[in-house]
Amino acid sequence: MSFIAFLGCDGSGKSTVIERIDADLREQGIAVVRGHWRPAPFDAARDSSGAADDPHGIAPRGTFGSIAKLGWLWFSWWAGWFRGLGRCAKSGCVIFDRFHADLLVDPRRYRYGGPMALARLASALMPQPDLVVFLDAAPEVLFSRKQEVSLEILADSRKRYLTLCATHPRFRVIDAYRPVEEVVTAVRYELDSFK
Repeated sequence: MSFIAFLGCDGSGKSTVIERIDADLREQGIAVVRGHWRPAPFDAARDSSGAADDPHGIAPRGTFGSIAKLGWLWFSWWAGWFRGLGRCAKSGCVIFDRFHADLLVDPRRYRYGGPMALARLASALMPQPDLVVFLDAAPEVLFSRKQEVSLEILADSRKRYLTLCATHPRFRVIDAYRPVEEVVTAVRYELDSFK
């Protein structure tokens, strides 16, 4: 069926929306595999659903450490893809809460201190979602829901996400300011249109 990724600033409601879409797809008899940020091809016990409490609390790695971690991210995506995600995307649905392109928007979250040109190239050479849903809301709304990062960082991240969304037609921007049921309905419409 497809590989779908969700992006959004902290407080956009990604977890809630993903839970609802996951339940919808399973009710339709569609097999769903979920992940967070990157596959863990050699560690099935790794909890990939959690979020950082202080995503900007640790300083970025140096250039060489960042490049090494970027290489590991690239390897993890391809290893995960060939070890089952690609097959699952064809027969069912793969859903990721954040994916490798998130590094381009918020390198500090992933402690990336290397060249951004290299990060963009690596992201372009990893498996790509068929559909990317960006849950958008004003920074003030996001901050009122979650205070993990500052209002200024939220405003900057939102601007970067919207810039990223303009780069390819696979991105869909959904207004996440609305009540969650309306947001889920809007996402369902995009999924139905995509099919």
